Amino acid sequence: MAIRGYASPESVYVERGRISLNAWRLEGIATLVLLMLMLMLTACASNYVVDGFFVDGTRGFKIPILRDGWRQFELEGTDLAFRAEPGGQVAALFVSCEGEQPIPLRILSRRLFFGIGTKRIMAQGPIVLNGTEAIHTILEGRLNNTEVMISSYVAKDGDCAYDLVYVAPPELFQDRLPEFERFAMGWVLTEKGSGFQVPGSRLK
Repeated sequence: MAIRGYASPESVYVERGRISLNAWRLEGIATLVLLMLMLMLTACASNYVVDGFFVDGTRGFKIPILRDGWRQFELEGTDLAFRAEPGGQVAALFVSCEGEQPIPLRILSRRLFFGIGTKRIMAQGPIVLNGTEAIHTILEGRLNNTEVMISSYVAKDGDCAYDLVYVAPPELFQDRLPEFERFAMGWVLTEKGSGFQVPGSRLK
């Protein structure tokens, strides 16, 4: 049975009123298309997970994934966000790439805290994260009428600013802080724009 504009008579058959493609005739084409799609997806995949790290090949960084007792979730504006269960503490990574970043780290850190009321900086100072200069801040404030305590690391390269942030109620701040510290200390810049993809499952 022929279907005009769809397939040749040899490529379709009717079985119990249903039109089906002749699978054995199209098997070679289907396999080729599938391989092409897989190659396209691999080429486009700049964000992926391998060996417990989230890797961004385009912007050139990697950071460990939080696992035990943490759940990844979507948080607007972030590149990666996790919520502790139980407790509700949040650890997140924000990446902003706007070309050259001549703004000092202290000013970039200040911008991070816009929207937080009655801020009180408890500690702030320079630090080095795997060879990259950064600034570490601990502060208290109010976010959406809720008391919060925040630990943040702000770093930058030639094109991007990186904000690693931990937010928790003051009484729960210390509970998951060591895990956030390992998260932040595991962040490292890598070569940008590499076309080589390490086998792994894409996260984004």
